[in-house]
Amino acid sequence: MHIAPPIRKIFFVLLALIPVVTNPVSAQNISYALGGGFMFYNGDLSDASYVPPTETVDPYFGGDISFLLLDRFDLSLRYMHGSVEAADSLSSEKDNKARNLSFKSKIDEVSAVFRIRMFSVLDKRTVNPFFFMGLGYFWFNPTAEINGERYNLQPLGTEGQFITEGNYEKPYKRHSLSLATGFGVFFRLDKQWGLRLEAAPQLTFTDYLDDVSTIYPDSTALANTPNGAIAVLFSSKRPKGFPDMGRSRGNPDRGDVMVSFGLSVVFTPIPKRCRGRLDLRPGYFNKIRGKKGWWGNTSK
Repeated sequence: MHIAPPIRKIFFVLLALIPVVTNPVSAQNISYALGGGFMFYNGDLSDASYVPPTETVDPYFGGDISFLLLDRFDLSLRYMHGSVEAADSLSSEKDNKARNLSFKSKIDEVSAVFRIRMFSVLDKRTVNPFFFMGLGYFWFNPTAEINGERYNLQPLGTEGQFITEGNYEKPYKRHSLSLATGFGVFFRLDKQWGLRLEAAPQLTFTDYLDDVSTIYPDSTALANTPNGAIAVLFSSKRPKGFPDMGRSRGNPDRGDVMVSFGLSVVFTPIPKRCRGRLDLRPGYFNKIRGKKGWWGNTSK
């Protein structure tokens, strides 16, 4: 699997944090998680439905390092790899079927996720629901297949991005921010092991996750671009010929969305010399709490 160079650098930073778990004071405030699940896309190639066709639901996997800030709050640094796809051929809408576009894109994302648990970790509850919000940055690359060969769609400029004359959009970037808000549940198995179930829609700041956003370009001008012969084939597959220039190809007013459902195994390493003190003021911020201070420490 090829991972974008910036993600490699982030991996090395996360690996550098591993020795922190040997510190008995901070070890109980760090946890590691590995897991996966399934994800799907909602955008210009989707029907007006909350449930996508099963053929367009793809797996993903990922991992994170979480830092307990206070007894109900934690911050995770996360990496996720997966894919999203869609096809008009699976649509129940007549005009979408006639458009007959499709795409598939790998997704590599790094993000920071802030969680708020319903109950304190001191409660030792078996089940602890939480809400979360995450800001991420992801890389994508929409592709499509024709005659048994798969092509990268962005370099083709299927909506006229490489036409030099006219009011066309510039080529889009294949990376973007994302904003996730969701909910989940922690399941405590013992002092060190647990499960984390979570679900979230991710709003993206791009409308080109599927290579579809605005209008059909002038077919003659598109054919004269560097990859024009292939670009025309992927720009429109309508059976009645290439549409008139300016006809709507997608909806530029709404960005694309990714939705994920996942399950992770969570491990919290605890040095032996620290195991008798686990219930004492958990969280990194406990060190700055004063006597009856803002953080709520009322001990004398």
